[in-house]
Amino acid sequence: MYCTEISSLDNILNLAKIKAKAMIISGKKVEIEVSEYKSKRSNAQNSYYWIFNNEVAKFLNDSGLSYGEHNIPYDKDIIHKINKVIFSKDTTTKMSIGEFCEYMTKIIIWWTEKTNGMFSMPELPDEFLRKKGYEI
Repeated sequence: MYCTEISSLDNILNLAKIKAKAMIISGKKVEIEVSEYKSKRSNAQNSYYWIFNNEVAKFLNDSGLSYGEHNIPYDKDIIHKINKVIFSKDTTTKMSIGEFCEYMTKIIIWWTEKTNGMFSMPELPDEFLRKKGYEI
């Protein structure tokens, strides 16, 4: 759990206390630690990225396009490799949620421009992540 406001601190600590008591009652040892919250890529961010890659691949395939001289159908992995080359990013693992949303917006704009405005992502990254409970 993380806290951004002092007014929420007592509620969060009480929840942690209830959880710790239940663990102790069941015979488990409890470790309690307070540290600075550092935003990092979440499973939801990772899911969005691969959903996006699948959406682009599906759009390109449905449009009758294929990759390379051998006419390979697009898939999420080919789109991932294209994104890595075009945007010079090997990984998004160390991006904060805000950085990830900014990066994905650039990628979405690029693919939209490359398809002459025909491709559009049904849901933008910040909308997707807010629905998953993340603050942007």
